[in-house]
Order: sequence, then C-alpha cells, then structure tokens
Amino acid sequence: MSINVSQKTVLSTKELFRQADFDNILKCVHCGLCLDNCPTYRELGDEKDSPRGRLYLMRGLWEGELELEAEVIDPLNRCLDCRACETACPSGVPYGELLEKARGIILENTQQSLKERILRLFLLRGLFRSTNLLIIASWIMKIYAASGFPKLITNTFMAKLLPQAFVFQQYLLPKCSGESFKRKHADQILPSFSAEGKHGDASQIREENLRVGMFSGCIMDVSENAIHNSTLTLLRHIGCEVVVPSNQSCCGALHVHSGDRKTAREFAMKNITAFNNRHLDAIITNSAGCGAQLQEYHHLFMDSDDQTQKDVWSAVGLQNFENKVTDILEFLSAYMDLLANLPWSKDEDIVLYDSPCHLMHAQKVDENPRKLLNSLPGVKLVVLNESNWCCGSAGIYNLVQPGLSSAILNRKTESICQTLAENPKASTIVTANPGCLYQIRAGIRSNNINLRVLHPVVYMAERLMVN
Repeated sequence: MSINVSQKTVLSTKELFRQADFDNILKCVHCGLCLDNCPTYRELGDEKDSPRGRLYLMRGLWEGELELEAEVIDPLNRCLDCRACETACPSGVPYGELLEKARGIILENTQQSLKERILRLFLLRGLFRSTNLLIIASWIMKIYAASGFPKLITNTFMAKLLPQAFVFQQYLLPKCSGESFKRKHADQILPSFSAEGKHGDASQIREENLRVGMFSGCIMDVSENAIHNSTLTLLRHIGCEVVVPSNQSCCGALHVHSGDRKTAREFAMKNITAFNNRHLDAIITNSAGCGAQLQEYHHLFMDSDDQTQKDVWSAVGLQNFENKVTDILEFLSAYMDLLANLPWSKDEDIVLYDSPCHLMHAQKVDENPRKLLNSLPGVKLVVLNESNWCCGSAGIYNLVQPGLSSAILNRKTESICQTLAENPKASTIVTANPGCLYQIRAGIRSNNINLRVLHPVVYMAERLMVN
C-alpha cells in the first residue's frame, strides 16, 4: 500500500513512540539468529527486510533518530508478521507486538493514498463490521465461482493475457456458503451428542459436560462451511455443549496487521462482551490467525491513552477471555482418550502436515496437533519439509504484496513437491489456518499438483464413521 508521508500531529516521532510502551525493543541484542528464519530476508537479502533490521528502524523512530519517511516505512510494511523470528529469538523480543504498534503509529500519523483510504473505509471498516454485507459478498462470490469464469480465466489463453496477480486471485477464491454460521446457530446451546442419546451414553463420554463457545470469525463465518461444521461435530462428539454467540464479530487481526488499532479495539470490545458471562469453559477457534489475535487483545488496551477504557475492559474480564481462547486442535488433543473411543475409519492413509505461522510461532502450539492427527487409526502423518516456513498468505499480504507473496509461496510449493515425492501415496495436506489453506490450495492448483488441501478438523470429521 502506498503512503504519502505527511505528519498529521504536532508531536515528534520520538514522542509518538514513547507513548506506545515500546521499551521491549531494548531486549534485542542484535545477535542475528532471526535472519535465517525470515521469509522476506531470505527472498530479498536486505538487512532492512529482516527482523533485526526492522527493529533497528523501529528503535531509530523510538529514539528520535529516524522520521516517518518512505525509506523507513516501506520495509516495515513488507514484513509478513509471521513471527518466526520470535521462535528463533533467544532474548524473547516481542517482535509482533512492536511491529503492530509501529504500524498503528504510522497509520495515525501519515497520509494514505486515496485508493487505500477507500479500501479501508469500504473493506476493513465497512464489510467486516456487517454480517449482512458479508453474506451478500459471499453470495456474489458463490455465484461468480459457479459461473465458471474463474476456471475460464485460469485454464484458457486468458491466463497469459491478464495480469498474473489477477489470474492467481482466481485460485485464491474461498468456498463461499452464502449464509452465516453464527446466525444459523445463534445463541443456541447445542448439546453433546451423548446428551441427545446419540452415539453412546453420556456416562461413557464424561461425567460432566463442558460448555464451550465457538468463534466464527468474519470471512470464515460465510465461507468454508465444512470447517465450522466439522469443529462443531467433533466438539459435540467428545461431550461438549456448544454456544455460538450471535453478537460476536471479526477478531480484528487484519486491522491490527495493517495498523488500524482503533477498529480492532472496537471488535475486541464486542467479542469480549459476546463471550463473557456465558459460563464457558473454553472459547474455541479454528483459525490460527484469529486465535492469536483473540489471545492478545490486551496489547490493544494497554497502549490506549484512554485510562477509562483500560479500566472498563479490565473490569469486564479481558484476561479471563484471553485465557479461555484455545485452538480446536490444542483443545481436542487434551481429550485423546475420549476421541479414541469414537468409531474411526481404519483405512490406511498418508497425510502431509503444514504448521500455520500463527499457531506455531504466535500461539506456541505445534506438538499436540501433530500427536492428535498421528493418533488417528490408520493415519501416518508426515510433517511437510519446511513446515515451519510461512506460505506467504499473512492475512491479505498476498493481495497487497503479490510479488513477494508469490516468491514465498513458490518456496512452500517446492517443499510440498519434495515431501510428496518422498511420500507419493499421500493424497491430502492439512493446515489449520484458513488463509494458509487458501494460499496453499492456490499454489497447488496453479501448479497442477494432485493433492487435497483441508483443515485438520475436516479431515478428522471425514474419518468419523457415524451417521
């Protein structure tokens, strides 16, 4: 996104950064262990496009030695915010938090282009605020996909005539449902199957049911229906009561990544209100990016200059909310003994596994999902070569930085091909984040690789032998 640098405040750059609780930047000891783990540094080979280089830039802004100029801002915008550097960092630098705060300051104190202002107004601050608009958009996308135009564009001579970024976007199209998952199940208490007398007695599942809330998101609420339905099915099979609050909203991750912390704060308030006071044992997410954002809402409030806002949202249970947010795979892995009693297909299958960045690096969840999938009868899980590398999706990075995103995806696609060559009987690759799923699926389709790309819960639900 292009930026016309023009200060909108009388405060100096140093004062702006000093107000944002940026002291953690001093944790960086400039060791450089992050460099080889950074996708953009690997592609560009420029220190400014590495975590260490970007931290130098942010520290320069914090100390007042640099100003908000294009030469400083552009490398910060090219970061995927995949947070692989956090996993590699021996000093515990909270890189993602610092980058997102810096982007917030940049957005608030620079002049965006007309195109970006329009996109922010109608997309980030318009579409994602309205379930009705998301449903309409989902219907339009569903009709467009059914029309055959995407395949016409990608499978004919038109693919060579049209811009490659536009052609690739046809592969990225989600499977839109045209309906809202949260409205379909709005505020119902969906009982466990055992409580309904299906698939066994409740006493065989657990002594006391858990009540969990399901987070449906924004785009996911109206697309990839199988992911939410499979999540719901698995939760009810292990004896959970499930609530889908109707007043929940977008998690705000796309907004935080692009610097719009004000709108993200608004969404945070809605979600905290929607899920609190429902006597929930857990809040379940099936999107790694959404889960990471929901678990880090405190960053949005702790750097707010409105003390009343801090006090109010502390009082309503921000910490309690964050502590309950759990990825579906991490949650299910705690009940593997219950899952083992379910009727699973025993057909042998080889499944490739990709680790989403915001599950592995942000939520620090990696081992348990792999153990969970490996425990399925007949299933051999093969972790993708370079599974820990970003696929280049990074929210809407593949739309705003298509060139770099494509280069990073090519590396991931090569990794898939290498792993597939070593395991030629594999027919499926699973990844637990919708953005990664769209991106990897697009890479596979555009390269004519014969693999299904599924969310792990969809794969698990497929193997359940129940009516």
